[in-house]
Amino acid sequence: MSGVEIAVISTAVSAVGQLQAGANAQKAANFNAQVAFNNAHASRLSAIEDAKRQKRIGSKRQGANRAHDPDKLDLLEDNALEEELAVQSLIHAGEVQAVGFENTGRLEVARGKAARKQAMFGAAGSILMGGALMGGGSSFFGGGGAMGGGASSMSLSSPFQGSFLNGGGVSVFSPKPGTFTPIAF
Repeated sequence: MSGVEIAVISTAVSAVGQLQAGANAQKAANFNAQVAFNNAHASRLSAIEDAKRQKRIGSKRQGANRAHDPDKLDLLEDNALEEELAVQSLIHAGEVQAVGFENTGRLEVARGKAARKQAMFGAAGSILMGGALMGGGSSFFGGGGAMGGGASSMSLSSPFQGSFLNGGGVSVFSPKPGTFTPIAF
């Protein structure tokens, strides 16, 4: 196998690997988001059941208070208000917890989308870098290339070759193979 073939295979494997990693990260984030949304639903259901239980306990307590001393209406009314407050507090606590779970779910979805985009950009970068290196390895890291010594006269055979940064400044690509224009600072 020639060096070019190895570079092509390596670039392709790197790009596919990055895309697959991004897809896997998005799948994992979506799974975590679904778990969070399920937890939010469970939190609401649990709060409703806790509120029903609290309401039953409060009704029993109010009945016992009425039976014990039916003449103290102020106390009975105060107890009824306290029982309703306890019920509403349980519902509120469940809703607060559910909103937290939903926010976690939304964050996971966003995290998954970001991982997917990052993988796409990484794969595109690998392909571009691989193409540039294959087109003339010296144009990026050697001689007169991006990280190399100065503007040298290079014979370019691909529009993806050329020098970004050189000792004298920035070079500009030309869509015509074989030409580039150094820009000095």
